[in-house]
Amino acid sequence: MNPFKYGTVVEEPFFFDRQDELKQIIETLKGGNNLVIYAPRRYGKTSLVIKAMHELEKDGYRCIYLDFMTVYSRESFIETYSKAILSRQSQWKKAIKTFSDFVKGIKPSLSFDSEGNPEFSIDFMENKVSDLTIESVIDMPEKLADHQHPIIITMDEFQDIQKLNGKNFEDLLRSKIQHHKHLNYLFLGSKTHLLNDMFSNKNRPFYNSALTMNIGPLPYQETIEYLIGHFSDSDIMLSEANAAHLIDMAGNIPYYIQFLASVIWQDAVNTSTTIDSELIDRNADKILELKQDYYFELFDRCTIYQKKLLRALAISGQNIYSNDYAREFRLSTPSTTQKAMNGLINNGLIDKQGNQYLFNDPFFKRYILCLSA
Repeated sequence: MNPFKYGTVVEEPFFFDRQDELKQIIETLKGGNNLVIYAPRRYGKTSLVIKAMHELEKDGYRCIYLDFMTVYSRESFIETYSKAILSRQSQWKKAIKTFSDFVKGIKPSLSFDSEGNPEFSIDFMENKVSDLTIESVIDMPEKLADHQHPIIITMDEFQDIQKLNGKNFEDLLRSKIQHHKHLNYLFLGSKTHLLNDMFSNKNRPFYNSALTMNIGPLPYQETIEYLIGHFSDSDIMLSEANAAHLIDMAGNIPYYIQFLASVIWQDAVNTSTTIDSELIDRNADKILELKQDYYFELFDRCTIYQKKLLRALAISGQNIYSNDYAREFRLSTPSTTQKAMNGLINNGLIDKQGNQYLFNDPFFKRYILCLSA
């Protein structure tokens, strides 16, 4: 079996490292504090949080998970969140009765699939969802919580709350959360600039409402050892230098390290007992070829100036608003570059980390470099 996994939530035995971050998350939530996690896309934040939830549940916590990526309206928020709340209750019929008594605008019901697993459905009792119904659903976990069974609420891709009703929905959610005494909240998302603004901008409802935590790349040396060890388990030799080459080719991004390692393993397990740099490069090119149509679409949707900026960023993402940078890459004024950059960030192509602007997908960067060659 391929020892490398990507594209889904990674759990044991594939979950790797992040022990310090895992400990910090658990201790913060157990301490009664809310937490917001900033992390670029593909850094494994959801896998890390799911791991933390499993550990917390072992200690008697109940954990409710809501992914705002699946929420597109007030109705879908109510339906998705209600089902998430009900599915985490041990006494389903009692929970449904409590829910029905407390939330007047909807009617939950319970059925079972062919394997005996519970399935919840929601019927709306009003033509238009009222704020009162939304507030009641938000307060529902507090109603179900007690000192013996504390509840942790995880809200993934939390910046997407803006799809519902802008700042008004933020105001509503914040006004309810601040009064919850038996719940702790964990917020996370991949659009770090939006999430950061939500919690650090004093004009936003969630300003300073949670402790902050940044998720960075995996430890370099530990990742090298992880790769060497997992290839070795299949009797495939990988040197430290070539492990470092693999990591660099994947942009030191956890998802892409697993992705590239998986493709390399699939090749090497049938053809080679030793991985060299040529084999790594060949499989990186294979990924690029497989995703070429997708990258063409990404690039084609960009404006002419954004395309020009992407070509520059593929070479260097530092000091991009300086006169020297503009002169070297024949760019326009800093304001024009800023506008183009905002678009690239909002579209998830580029992310700012410290003073650098980096590609979220290292193979898209490779695609751009091939265009420029």
